[in-house]
Amino acid sequence: MKMSVPSFNEILEKNQLIHGRLNVKPADLEKLYQTLKKDNDRLNKKKAHYEEVIKLNITKRNEIKSQVKRNYESVQKSFYPSPNKISLLYKKQSKIYYIKARFYWEGKQREVQVGSIPHVIEIINSMIANKLFPNIKKIKTKKLTWEQIIKIPNLIVAIKEIASLKSQEYILRRLIQDKLMVMDMIDDSIGKEINITDIDEEFHRVPANNKSDNMGINESEEGVEWYNKWRRDNL
Repeated sequence: MKMSVPSFNEILEKNQLIHGRLNVKPADLEKLYQTLKKDNDRLNKKKAHYEEVIKLNITKRNEIKSQVKRNYESVQKSFYPSPNKISLLYKKQSKIYYIKARFYWEGKQREVQVGSIPHVIEIINSMIANKLFPNIKKIKTKKLTWEQIIKIPNLIVAIKEIASLKSQEYILRRLIQDKLMVMDMIDDSIGKEINITDIDEEFHRVPANNKSDNMGINESEEGVEWYNKWRRDNL
């Protein structure tokens, strides 16, 4: 709170204690007044400083809350995959149509390739043979169209189950690559000075050129190359 600053002579004139009621020299009273003013200025600066510290801590707390949320999401999607939050697409790529799965992870929209229709039907039949889809009969033809498939609810459920496993594999591979890379850095630093906080901040830093494309997929060039290699090796 800012103090008003009247002249000290006005204070003396209005202070009835000066006229015989307070045995204090005017010079001492003025010194006390100036000391209290300085204390007030000092306390206001201290209050402003701690208000700024509180703002910074709230910002940091919110960042950590966001990291906790994303980490929890990673645990759920990498160890408890669910088809509920996956949408299916049928898209042309390199002159061939593929079923793809779209999902969100770490604040970004992702896509993984489930496979061509004949390949997906082959996977479904294999899972039926292993009694993983007890409510679905073996599919006798691989020449179904996407328009026919989307009219068969049980078939869509089966494809989403496969898509959730593909998504789980994608997330696990990314986490293994990123998390174990950090752990290797820590292991390699045994016997050396290293700031674990710096590693943590480096891991969570978002590159400035990490922008979203028209499909909403937000990946760095390195991430795109990694995904292309993963798709070639696994699909």
